[in-house]
Amino acid sequence: MFLGRTFAVSIAAATTLLMGMTSTAHARSDTVNAYGASISLPLGVNFGPAPVANLGNPTATVASINVGTVSTGVVAVEVEQNTTVGTEAARASVDGLSATLLGIGISAGSIQSECTATTGLPTTGSTLLANAQVLGTTLTSNPAPNTSLQFPPLLPLIEVRLNEQIPNGDGTLTVHGMRVRALAGDGDIILSSATCGPATLDPPNPVPLASGAGLYLALGLVAAGGGTMLLRRRRQLV
Repeated sequence: MFLGRTFAVSIAAATTLLMGMTSTAHARSDTVNAYGASISLPLGVNFGPAPVANLGNPTATVASINVGTVSTGVVAVEVEQNTTVGTEAARASVDGLSATLLGIGISAGSIQSECTATTGLPTTGSTLLANAQVLGTTLTSNPAPNTSLQFPPLLPLIEVRLNEQIPNGDGTLTVHGMRVRALAGDGDIILSSATCGPATLDPPNPVPLASGAGLYLALGLVAAGGGTMLLRRRRQLV
């Protein structure tokens, strides 16, 4: 009776170990995303965020956006994640921006933002602008993170943030290519938003049951348990 119980315990232990060996759990993170525009204007005019890309829908494109005093050309977003090597990225681009907020004109040939993450390294973000202007002032094409400008300079009505980078509580980093905000009252326009990080990495590959190593290890565990039990049985009989 004791022999049967001990052998059963050995089989159970081997089975449990093999189940752990054949586990294929992945370290996938669902926080990576990107969107083209989020628009809030006076008189309750709201739009977006749209279009949106995430791991369930990794790419999205619209031909144009026309909401109140904001219009664009092509808007494209995409995300990617590779947990095998521990990387992920999110990108957004808005072409042909023409907008007005509180009577101040904003334009850009393109606004591109990107967020990139690699396991073990800090998450980074960047923004590129082409032919961007506010109230006739040309904006730098490669703005530093969290560049803030106010217009008109002498009596500011709006704030323009370029390459806005926001560390979030869940460890992700959000990058807004351009954000135009009314200093008083309604008005908040976000263009080209990308969020990612921290990147995750799959655990080491387990030894599969079907492999020679896994099979021999399992048989070895059972044999070792059986041999121990037989030795105990013989000592008891002597």
